[in-house]
Amino acid sequence: MPVVKLYWRIFKPQSYGVKVVIVHPHDQNKVLLVRHSYGNTTLWNIPGGGFNPKKETAYSAILREVQEELGIDVFNLRELEEYHTGGEGKKDTVTLFSGIIKNPENIKINPEISALAWVEMSILRDRGDDVARVARRAVEKILTSNV
Repeated sequence: MPVVKLYWRIFKPQSYGVKVVIVHPHDQNKVLLVRHSYGNTTLWNIPGGGFNPKKETAYSAILREVQEELGIDVFNLRELEEYHTGGEGKKDTVTLFSGIIKNPENIKINPEISALAWVEMSILRDRGDDVARVARRAVEKILTSNV
């Protein structure tokens, strides 16, 4: 992995991702957080992944990623914003969405996900060390904009 990070720092490639805040269908104050089985496995995050904008739109990418990671469909998707970061040494643009699912009991996690939890949105503001910055940003966007 150090070789990859060195490459990113030297060449600063552009990458694209999508993430979604999934709001619980029966409790609008709760959102789904996941822990991935790769990368920083201690961080809670929101579902999503990478995509190639020359091959698919951010909208179609988030539908695909949720289906791949959780085996469910997400509805009422709304784009929240584009989140830009250079934290890993590359230029990363992540399109953030919000949406809901119909039946949370139908979630079937794949091996990319090691854990999931429904968490109150309001407490995510105070959590820092174990919740990814992008997840806190997306939830904050929902809380402050009434999206």
